[in-house]
Amino acid sequence: FARIDYQDMIKRRAEKRMEMIWRGSPDNLGKESDIFTGVLFYHYSPPPGMCFDVRCGDDPIVDNPELFTYNLERKLEQFMLDAIIQAQSYRTNNIMFTMGDDFNYEDAELWYTNLDILIENINKMYSENFTAFYSTPTRYIEAVHSANLTWQVKTDDFFPYATCPFCYWTGYFTSRPALKGYVRTMNSFLQTCKHMEVFSDGPPKNATSDKLAKAMGV
Repeated sequence: FARIDYQDMIKRRAEKRMEMIWRGSPDNLGKESDIFTGVLFYHYSPPPGMCFDVRCGDDPIVDNPELFTYNLERKLEQFMLDAIIQAQSYRTNNIMFTMGDDFNYEDAELWYTNLDILIENINKMYSENFTAFYSTPTRYIEAVHSANLTWQVKTDDFFPYATCPFCYWTGYFTSRPALKGYVRTMNSFLQTCKHMEVFSDGPPKNATSDKLAKAMGV
């Protein structure tokens, strides 16, 4: 997960406590509520310079040495440096890179083309110390579990938290309740109007829900 106080993140990175057993109900369920979890190093985003989505501005990997934009070695070195930095905050030799972010993969081919090049060349040029591959949360947990380590147990919550000294997320779900209630009610009304337009073969003349949709920011 990614939602954690920035000061807690700094401390956990330094002490290699990014992964833990989280006991969500210590008073009632006890150990039955235990779940293994961990804090992601780069939120749930890719490492800096490694975002290959249409929404990103990072350069793609160019592995053709005849092109003046050739950057394969530089990209590999950058990625491996990120792996080494990240590894210093975790207790096993397994590092998870989350290659993507909100609203990404609109054009998935861009991602996979670059990731294929990245994985192939890492395994070719750094095979003595590193192995890169597509994985899943299940495979990652199995690899970490095979290290047979004892993990710290956390019994409190991660909320409220801050992302900077004056950037607290307290009240994120409870602030401006009247406005949020109004938005919820109006959205329900908007959806009803849209359904009626569909079932009636379109809105009648000079009558449409477009104005309400614009007001809702849809």
